Amino acid sequence: MNKKFSFLQSASRILIFAGVFSVAIGIFTLAYPPSGDNTVWGYPFRPVTHVVVSILLVISHLLKAYGFVGLSRLNGTTRVIRWSLLVAVFGFTVVAICEGISATFVGVPMDSPAAVNLNNGYGAGSMLLAIPSMIAGIAIIRRRLLDGFGRWSVFLSGAFMVFVVTPALFVGRDWPAYLALTGWSIFYIWIGVALGRTAKN
Repeated sequence: MNKKFSFLQSASRILIFAGVFSVAIGIFTLAYPPSGDNTVWGYPFRPVTHVVVSILLVISHLLKAYGFVGLSRLNGTTRVIRWSLLVAVFGFTVVAICEGISATFVGVPMDSPAAVNLNNGYGAGSMLLAIPSMIAGIAIIRRRLLDGFGRWSVFLSGAFMVFVVTPALFVGRDWPAYLALTGWSIFYIWIGVALGRTAKN
């Protein structure tokens, strides 16, 4: 087993795990009985729960970043694909940093300058991971770099963030946004499975 194959298999498993992990967090969030004021940061969680969930999301996004580094090492990737995926890695890292900051924002009013800036950070990070995923995804589809229908997974993950998750978040931090984020997490399971199958071929 060569080092590259081992790395791709590792990235595949980590993406699958990160996807399942994120879906579990999403389901927990949807099922959680809302607590406190929805005009302050941390809603719908109690303070300790919010901190724990934020830390778990930091881990989840960093795992996805690692998985995308692996994806950029696929045979046949072009410079456009590699750089687009590495920009997406940066986007995941930005979102992870925002989650870390979020853990310290319990009780901060949502309309405060700090909260507005953090929301803007989330938005920037989300676009930095979504739009490059779409760009790389188009090239992956055209070059058939991932196995079977899985070649669509990277592009659709980015498109789902732009056209489904982002509008849901504009509505507010409520169940439509949490449901959209949970659905977005499923794409990373799909990407991980496609990467693992491709690496074996």
